[in-house]
Amino acid sequence: MEIGTRIKKLRIKNGLTQAQLAKAVGVTSAAVGNYEQGISFPKESVLRKLFIALRCTPNELLCEDDFSAEDHEHLKRYSMLSEEGKRAVDECIERELSKTEDVRIAARHGDSEITLKKRANKDIFDAEDYKG
Repeated sequence: MEIGTRIKKLRIKNGLTQAQLAKAVGVTSAAVGNYEQGISFPKESVLRKLFIALRCTPNELLCEDDFSAEDHEHLKRYSMLSEEGKRAVDECIERELSKTEDVRIAARHGDSEITLKKRANKDIFDAEDYKG
């Protein structure tokens, strides 16, 4: 997602019009429109004001991630955990990601089937039943 798309998304999330955001950061409405359309990029001084006006972190506005506000909130809460708490969460995540899903496909030759194990959240398959 480009910065312009993120600016627009955060502006709407905060219930601001382009004119209101423009006034808050000291630029014209046309400038905000240009940022949102990817025509121009905000100067550093404007970026700082955007963080405040859009109630976001620099990472939320500038980074190329697809994390939601809820994802960022989970990350903030994770960072406040003790080391023991972080280990417990990490173990839960590892258990969840290591789960597999069976996918059955027909073999090209013959009437047999092959069972593939798909690793959770990954496009990686292990063919346990395949005999070549």
